[in-house]
Amino acid sequence: MTRAGVPYSEREYWVSVLLMCEAGTALALCPVFGYLVDRVHTRKFPFLSALVILAGCMVIQHTSHSLAIFIVGRLFQGCAAALVVVASFALLNDSVPLEHLGQTIGYLGSAIALGFLLGPFLGGIVFHAGGYNAVFYVAYSIIAVDCAMRVTMIEKRAAIRWEQESVTEQQPNGNASPGRESASTEQNQDIGQTRGTKFALFRILQQRRVLLSSWALLAQGILVSAFDATLPIFVETRYGWSELGMGLIFLPMAIPAFLEPLFGFITDRCGARLIACACFCLLCPALICLRFAERDDIAYMVLLIILLFLIGVFIHACTPAMFVETQRALTAMEAENPGCLGPTGAVAQGFGLQSMCQFAGVFFGPLWGGFVEYRFGWGTMSGSLGMLAALTAVPMLWLSTDEHEEDDEDREPLFRC
Repeated sequence: MTRAGVPYSEREYWVSVLLMCEAGTALALCPVFGYLVDRVHTRKFPFLSALVILAGCMVIQHTSHSLAIFIVGRLFQGCAAALVVVASFALLNDSVPLEHLGQTIGYLGSAIALGFLLGPFLGGIVFHAGGYNAVFYVAYSIIAVDCAMRVTMIEKRAAIRWEQESVTEQQPNGNASPGRESASTEQNQDIGQTRGTKFALFRILQQRRVLLSSWALLAQGILVSAFDATLPIFVETRYGWSELGMGLIFLPMAIPAFLEPLFGFITDRCGARLIACACFCLLCPALICLRFAERDDIAYMVLLIILLFLIGVFIHACTPAMFVETQRALTAMEAENPGCLGPTGAVAQGFGLQSMCQFAGVFFGPLWGGFVEYRFGWGTMSGSLGMLAALTAVPMLWLSTDEHEEDDEDREPLFRC
């Protein structure tokens, strides 16, 4: 902010604007990237494209001395974030069986949380030791290592294709048996007849379970980002904490993210309905009880930390369930009507829709939390978030119970185009 000439009194405002620019761009582009990732034959190309875009936005922010250029850099950063998130989830779905997808998504969530925790910490150390330029040199090195890893990555679908080509070459005359080739041709023709003419995203949006899980992710994004805008100011004004305390207060909510693999394992065994409904039901009283932590006393500070830890547990516990629920719904759609989601499926489009909802929550959460807290106070803000959690818990009863559930009611579209 100093390089851009922003007054010290306006730093919080412009930091919020930059974050909203990144989240807004990711929100708009997630469905687009979901469609494009489903169309390409490899997940490696989207990954490399995202790294190129990320490197470009780092160069922009490294060399910029203008607030407008900083905003442009954040817009490109949101573009890279949307592309890499969609491609990552799609790659996981390609590589992991559906019955273990929840636990694997939990590992991804833990890795993301680790990045958020270590990023500011390491950035502050590097900035203190080497200055502004050193921070970006470290970022360039991380991007280079990541790019090398993406180039050497072997995708499961590529490995299967190589095995099939090897088997074909070993057969007489290098051809598959006529009977198998004829059967494959007939199967492709049958599937081709069932394909729709609409974008797969439109079909996905007709599924009730997809809409419910997307709404839950939107609510999660609002809950998390609402605290990003209000929690530091609260501990500063109520408890008189310094900048260090304002940063450390987020640890109780972030630490439970490392338990996401365990939460995903439970989801794989128990289904999304139990986990999601229980978590949002428990979130409601935990959020409302935050109003009792307003007094400047050590006991109330401890109460705040305990409540934030519980809120973090409930939020992270149902995150894998929401992503798995959408993929189960897509699997049920394909089983009922093969080819209805296109020749390559719609895995990335499903994840793109849910990532869009998360980014929408990150975009609108600071507006919700900041406006309500500023106009009506901390207690009203926490109570309104508790009501959001309660309203979200009710529709979670219509999610699936386990990966084997195939009720006709769950497959029935919520509405028809």
